[in-house]
Amino acid sequence: MNDNEYVEHTGGSGDPIGVYARLSLNYQALYLADQEAFHDYAVVVLDDDEAAEEAVHTAMLRVQDNWDELLVESNMQQQVWAIMRQTVEEYRQDREDRAAIAQGLDHYRQGLNRLNSEQGVFEALAALPPQQFDAVVLRYILRYKPQRIGWYMGIREQTVAYHCRQGKQRLEQAVPTLLKRTGDARTGDRSETDTKG
Repeated sequence: MNDNEYVEHTGGSGDPIGVYARLSLNYQALYLADQEAFHDYAVVVLDDDEAAEEAVHTAMLRVQDNWDELLVESNMQQQVWAIMRQTVEEYRQDREDRAAIAQGLDHYRQGLNRLNSEQGVFEALAALPPQQFDAVVLRYILRYKPQRIGWYMGIREQTVAYHCRQGKQRLEQAVPTLLKRTGDARTGDRSETDTKG
């Protein structure tokens, strides 16, 4: 919704009442009637107020996008709740996926700190700043595609590439013998045949 769709009216007490002029009144009524229940449900599942608000907003946008179809359903309320549950479940799964990746990266960094290498590669990798470490490990060791790395880190693919370049430069500076052994700093970019989505 953009600002042009929002109209302020004055109620009997002189307080402004916001109405979205483009949204049907029955959609607005459904939203107002169920908003608290939707939010309470999302908070219970996600255990996070901000994530719950985001999930409810996303679900209601989906309801709005399918409003005409929902109006002819025999049990519209059931269908709206199905959309809400599916959206909240997607948010829950998304959160679990991110937590699993974060935990894996943390364990990987801790493992590197326990290893010793003659060239200092493990130490140099473990010493990278967090975003560079995440980007380098996910891209060149775990072979994730830039799009998935961007989803996990919450950044654009171009920014993923930037963090990878910066991380590789730091590694090259910390471990110059690595370049002699591999012949080229860009060997980590061997192919784009990533197996992880």
